[in-house]
Amino acid sequence: MAEQAPRSREEKIQQDVHDLHHLGYAQELFRTMGGFSNFAISFTIISILTGAVILFDYGLAWGGPAASTIGWPLVSLFTLLIAASMAEIASAYPTAGGLYYWSSRLKGKNWGWWTAWFNLAGQVAIVAGIDYAAAAFVNSSIVTPILSNFNLGFGNSTTMLWVLNGQLATMAVLLLIQLVLNIAGVRLLAFLNDFSVWWHIGTVAVIVVALFLISSGKAHSAVSPFAFAPQDTQGGAAIFNGSFSFGSAAGYAIPIAFLFSLLQAQWTFTGYDASAHVAEETVGARLSSAWGVFISVAVSAVVGYIVLFGLVTHLPPMEQVFGSAVGGVCPATATYCSQYYGGVPVVWSTLDYNLGQLGDVLAAAIAVAMSLCGLASIAAASRMLFAFSRDKGAPASGWLRHVSHRFRTPANAIVGIVGFSFVLTLAAFIFGGNTAIVIVTAISTIALYWAYGVPILLGVIGKQDWREQAVWSLGRFSKPVALISILWIAFISVLFLWPTSGNPYTLLAYLVFLLFLVVYFFVWARSRFKGPVVEVGEVELTEIEREFEHAAEELGGATA
Repeated sequence: MAEQAPRSREEKIQQDVHDLHHLGYAQELFRTMGGFSNFAISFTIISILTGAVILFDYGLAWGGPAASTIGWPLVSLFTLLIAASMAEIASAYPTAGGLYYWSSRLKGKNWGWWTAWFNLAGQVAIVAGIDYAAAAFVNSSIVTPILSNFNLGFGNSTTMLWVLNGQLATMAVLLLIQLVLNIAGVRLLAFLNDFSVWWHIGTVAVIVVALFLISSGKAHSAVSPFAFAPQDTQGGAAIFNGSFSFGSAAGYAIPIAFLFSLLQAQWTFTGYDASAHVAEETVGARLSSAWGVFISVAVSAVVGYIVLFGLVTHLPPMEQVFGSAVGGVCPATATYCSQYYGGVPVVWSTLDYNLGQLGDVLAAAIAVAMSLCGLASIAAASRMLFAFSRDKGAPASGWLRHVSHRFRTPANAIVGIVGFSFVLTLAAFIFGGNTAIVIVTAISTIALYWAYGVPILLGVIGKQDWREQAVWSLGRFSKPVALISILWIAFISVLFLWPTSGNPYTLLAYLVFLLFLVVYFFVWARSRFKGPVVEVGEVELTEIEREFEHAAEELGGATA
C-alpha cells in the first residue's frame, strides 16, 4: 500500500519527488501547485463558458432546448464515471503525460504510444477549437466595439475590417499572448487558473441572476425548456445566422437528432486530464491530481446546468436567432445582426435581447473566460508533449523535451503546441470553411476520449499491481464503473463521427489521421520506440535536479 500522506508541505514535496524518482524521472518542472490550483486547471479547460457557449447553437439546432436541460445532465453522469476511473489510475501514477504513461505501465509501450497520439491530437485540436471560438467572441464583444469608436476611414468596408479584425488574426494574437504567459512560469499560470475559477463562477452568477431579474416583460420563445424540438429543420440555422449550415436535422427522427446534439455537452467535458498532466508540478500529487480530475467535472456539471437553464428559459423568439431555418429573418435593428458578422451566436443574441448593454458586457466576460480556457489548455497540452518527448516518442523529441532553466517550464513544447494548433485551425478553415469549428471540436472530443478509454480498459484487463499504489479508489465499484465508461466512449465515438448532412468531413479527417498513425507506427514506432524506460538511478536523477538548482542560482545572481 502507498505510504501515509506526510503532514507538512515540504514533506509532501519530498514524497512527491521520491514517487517521481520511482517512476524514473527527475524533478525538472517547478513543483508549487496546490490542490486548488490542480483542480482549477481542469475546471478552466472544461470551461462551461467555452464549450457550452460555442456549441449552444449546435445543441439547440439539433436537439432543441432539451440538449441543455436533459442532454447536459445525461452526459454529466457518464463523464463523472469516466473521470472517476481516470482518477483512480492518476493516484497510482502521478506523472506528467498521465494517460500515456498509464497505458505503457498497464499493458506495454505500444499501447502507450497509441494513447499518447490520441491524447496529443485531442490536446492540439482542443486548443485550436477553444482559441478559434475565443477569437470570434473577442472580436465581436471587444475589438469591434473599440474599432467602431474610431474613424479609420474604412467606412463599411467588410474586406478591410476582416484584415484588421479577422478571426484567424485574432486567434494568432491570443495564442502569442498565451504562449508568453505559459512560458513565464507555473506560479503565474496557477494564479491565472485560480482566478479563472472565480471568473467563471462569478460570470455565471451574474448571467443567471440578471436573466431572471431584468428580462421580465420580454417576449420569449414559446418552445418549452425541456422540449425535444430541433430548431434547424431547413438547413439554414448556424452560428452566424444562416451564413452557413451545420446540417439540417430534417430527415432524422427526433431522438436521433437529439443524440447528435449531445456533442454540445460532451465536447465541453474534455480536458480534465490536465490535473494528471500537471502532477509533476503539484504538491501532494497522488491525491490532488485524482481529486482534480473528478471534482472539476462535478463542479462543472452543476454550474454549467445553472447557466444553461437560465439561457434556455430566456431565449428570444426563435425566428430572431435562427432566421430562415424557422421561417423568419433576423431583425435589422437588432444589435446582434451586425453587418460584419451577419448574426452572432445564440448565447450572445439571448444576452443582448434580454439585457441590452449589460448583455454586451457579459459577452465580453465570456470572451475573457474563453481566453483563460485556451491558456490552461496550452499548459496541459505542453506537459503531455513534454512527457512524451522525454521518452523519445514525438518527432524532434530532443528539442521538445527541453525545460527552461529560468522558468522551469517546458518552453519548447509550449511553442510546439501553439504552432500545431494554429496550423490545424488554418487547415480546417481552408478545407472546411466556417464548419471548421464543428470539425475541430468533434475530432478533439473523439481523440481525447479514446485516450481516456484506453488506460481505463487496460486498468481492467492489464496488470493489476497499480491498484496497490492507488490512494484514490472506487473499491468494488471500480471495474463496473470502468466498463460502463468504456461502453459510453464507444457509443459517442460512433455518434460524433457519423457524417451528418452538411458535415461529412469529420469522419474523413479522422480516418486520414488514423491512417497516418498506422503508417507511422509500423514504419518507425513499433521497432524504435522504447516507451517510459528507467535508464538512470536515484543518484543520476538527483544530479539532474541539482543542475537545475545551480542554473537557477546563476540566473538569480545574474539578474540581481
